[in-house]
Amino acid sequence: MERTLYKAGEANLLDVLDAERSAYSAEDSLLQSRVSIATGYIALNKALGGGWDDVVDSATPEIIDVTTRPHFAAKVVAQ
Repeated sequence: MERTLYKAGEANLLDVLDAERSAYSAEDSLLQSRVSIATGYIALNKALGGGWDDVVDSATPEIIDVTTRPHFAAKVVAQ
């Protein structure tokens, strides 16, 4: 919104930069919250005796997408 006001001449550049800084700060806080939730979930799982029986395959990265939920990356078949 500040950028639109700036383009219309209703706000100065400092207002735009301040709004962008606030947006980036909010995004950072969201990411930190998600990391905290994931860390807490892992700690809870470990405390309840959960764990992995097999070796974790770090060569196959896990893809986390909001629309498709966590899944493993599809293997690309060479032709």
